[in-house]
Amino acid sequence: MDLFGDWIATKNGMLDTMAAMIEAGELAHAQTRTELLTAIDVLLDAGREAGQIREHVTADDIAAGLIGIFTVAHPPELERAERLLDIFSDGLRPPD
Repeated sequence: MDLFGDWIATKNGMLDTMAAMIEAGELAHAQTRTELLTAIDVLLDAGREAGQIREHVTADDIAAGLIGIFTVAHPPELERAERLLDIFSDGLRPPD
């Protein structure tokens, strides 16, 4: 999750550029979202198979949670983002 946090922090720094590219049609927002959700699904499937992820969690749930975390905890609040990611990750685990 920390590596993902680093990626998001970098992405946040590029947000204005990405928004301009989407508006100009140079970057397909829907395609990027689909690719991201597909990647999350692969990870969720592996986690479920290993018994480490709750069965009912969806890729949309993960994306929404991560967006929320990085909306409120963006640079220079990376420590806060790390704490929130840990809480989020713990909540994905199935109950004992």
